[in-house]
Amino acid sequence: MQRRTFCSGVAAGAALAAASLPVRAQATRLRLAHAGPETSSQHLAALELARLAKEQSGGKLDVQVYPGGQLGNDATVIGAVRGGTIDLMMAGSVNFAGLTPAIGALDLPFLFRSPAHAYQTLDGAVGQKLMQGLEAHALKGLGWFEVGFRCITTKHKPVRLPDDVKGLKIRTTPNPSHILAFKLLGANPVPLPLGELYQALETGAVDAQEHPIAITWSAKFYEVQKHLTMSRHAYTAMPVVMNKARFEKLEPPLQQALADAARAASRFQREMNARDEGRTVADLKAKGMQVIESFDAEPFRRVVVAETRKAFVEKNGGDLLAQIDATA
Repeated sequence: MQRRTFCSGVAAGAALAAASLPVRAQATRLRLAHAGPETSSQHLAALELARLAKEQSGGKLDVQVYPGGQLGNDATVIGAVRGGTIDLMMAGSVNFAGLTPAIGALDLPFLFRSPAHAYQTLDGAVGQKLMQGLEAHALKGLGWFEVGFRCITTKHKPVRLPDDVKGLKIRTTPNPSHILAFKLLGANPVPLPLGELYQALETGAVDAQEHPIAITWSAKFYEVQKHLTMSRHAYTAMPVVMNKARFEKLEPPLQQALADAARAASRFQREMNARDEGRTVADLKAKGMQVIESFDAEPFRRVVVAETRKAFVEKNGGDLLAQIDATA
């Protein structure tokens, strides 16, 4: 009897001691989805966002990254984030133009004079205004990653002059300005999701495409394309967005940690893309692509710029474009 009383006393004491220990809060788990392959700079930047969010929140945020369209294509995932079944995502800005048409300005051909012009625009008042436009659609903008400056690849012949584009079946984004620009050049634009593009190039459903060279490399389009022209004919931004209600439920320090992580990861990706461009071009050449690095954009500008800007201004007004043009 004494032994049982002693054991009971020890157990009770241990239970009391355990109850007095501080309870470690469980980390808030967030799912981030995107369509890029695991070798892409957007995926590496997403992993950096996750790392920084965990570090800056003291382990209270656990961002899990799902690349390669694992959770659906861009349109599906945007809907899921708006509905709250996925927490975060990132995609090219064109995918948000149906919600806030003004964001389509960013995709106008030859809009940005340089990477610095693009970054100053996105990180400044214009970028903030465009992010605010997403809030009416249950999305909270956290930062701007990039798809980057787009370059044309073809299977059969290189592109040096506007006439070289005539007749091309070229995969484009669904952005109206991209479609119009290639129609003005005499091409047959075919909007397709990124996940379907390799097969379309392989089978000949399309014979050309236009993406930043980092995506041409990471998606292995060099296996089904022969020529690369460093046209830099348009820039595509990539907003990182979160379900607005989910963001607002986070404690303010966690909100700040997540926003800071997104901005820092954006800088990380931009620096990585700039650093790796020369190496990527060299590797594409080594894999057999014929690369045209010297490109005269002026003949292309004369064909597409005035008409695409006019079409945008007729629907959205000219104030935003004027603000972008005036950005230093």
